[in-house]
Amino acid sequence: MNTIDRKQYPELDQLLWDTQARFLTEKDALDVYERRWSFVDKSKLVAAERTLIQQLAQRAGGFLPAGG
Repeated sequence: MNTIDRKQYPELDQLLWDTQARFLTEKDALDVYERRWSFVDKSKLVAAERTLIQQLAQRAGGFLPAGG
């Protein structure tokens, strides 16, 4: 996975309210999730987005949200 299409992940799309960039690198996506995690509506995370977050965290050695 080289780039991530924000339009495929509803919560990521919401987190990126301040930019129009559609595609992100894995590192940039993980950075957004880490910095703005408190704004994620965990009840709205679809299975594909939960999987994405877990994969990003495993690959980059980043955070894995509690209850994630």
